[in-house]
Amino acid sequence: MALPVLEVVADTDAVTTELVARVVAACHHAVAKSGRFVIALSGGSTPLPAYRRLAERHDLPWERVVVTWGDERLVSADDAQRNERAARSALLDHVPIPSEHVLGWPEGEDPEAVADALAERLVRELGDPPRFDLVLLGLGADGHTASLFPHTGAVDAAGLTTVVRTAEHGTRVSLTASALSRADEVLVVATGADKRDALERTLRAEEPPDALPLTALDPVGRFTLLADAAAAGAAASSGPADGVRLEG
Repeated sequence: MALPVLEVVADTDAVTTELVARVVAACHHAVAKSGRFVIALSGGSTPLPAYRRLAERHDLPWERVVVTWGDERLVSADDAQRNERAARSALLDHVPIPSEHVLGWPEGEDPEAVADALAERLVRELGDPPRFDLVLLGLGADGHTASLFPHTGAVDAAGLTTVVRTAEHGTRVSLTASALSRADEVLVVATGADKRDALERTLRAEEPPDALPLTALDPVGRFTLLADAAAAGAAASSGPADGVRLEG
């Protein structure tokens, strides 16, 4: 288990600015190293402002970018709740990423079939096992990340993808903890006071991973939790000796 380094910025706008900077830097580094940039996008509303700013960046080698998602809802492609639709509206429809480089979760009513189909495509397009240059994740108020929800056993799933069923959130499909960990950089974003308890509990890591799924990740590369001051709370005052960096 590897705990993320907490980096704290002032507010949500500063989080957006830092997130954009991280994506841009990771993209340039990956393309220079291997000729392409493979990124797993996060769903939810938090990263959308960053996606919109990235859509304005004409200096990125978009034709070398390969995109997938850490998780998805089992809804139609035009459903407002679908992570891919939100990312397309904010970013992908506005930049020249080749359509074959967008590795979205398939549509379908059978969640196991959807999960298996994406796993097969990731292996075919990215290698076995697939490896990412950058994985973007969020942190839910209940401690979930991607669609790895607490107390569902999702963190113990083997392979690349898994189906997660909950009474509150229904059925989701998600990359597994081990798949999300195969990245040169994993960047988790948390904003707002409602995330404070989950963030502090995650950094303490005193509970089993099934209760705090983010602690099940063990990234091969850089692992950062980027938070605004509202989400960081008391954790921001722990100081650099405890793995906290305060950004400007």
